[in-house]
Amino acid sequence: MNKEWKNFCPLWLYKIVISITVYDYVVRDIGIFVTQKKYTNFFAEMYDDLNQESIELGVNLFLQFLGELKSKDPFMFLNHYMYHIITDINPNEKGIFKKDAYKAKSRVEIDPEKALKDFKVFTFSCRSGLTNKAPVGWDITNESELGLLNDVINKNFSIDDMIDSVS
Repeated sequence: MNKEWKNFCPLWLYKIVISITVYDYVVRDIGIFVTQKKYTNFFAEMYDDLNQESIELGVNLFLQFLGELKSKDPFMFLNHYMYHIITDINPNEKGIFKKDAYKAKSRVEIDPEKALKDFKVFTFSCRSGLTNKAPVGWDITNESELGLLNDVINKNFSIDDMIDSVS
């Protein structure tokens, strides 16, 4: 039953999955479990370490931090953070010097504490005006150049899919 882990999720993708899960929960009123299951089912074949527990731990840390912020709309930092990651990585762009952003890593990169630390640094920089913010009205669901991430974001996931994945 013990499977040897060989394919590890890139940290940038883990941060995006956590951010989307929290954003869906806070803004779109979608249950954390539903979003977790959607992403773990989609990426199960590609990555051994992107599981419900790792996502849940990151989500809880992000939610706790957002709860501590003294800000009018703390969830907007998630939107700016996702925009920052996407523009920095540019996941669908491949060229002479660009590697496939979705390629599995050979060592563990998922670290909920590191993801939280990066989010905190970004949030405080954003509050100070030191980082670029997402354009007004930007939403990751409207992006069309994200490669595999587009497939999972645009995939409708229902209770029936959860039942099918358990059987």
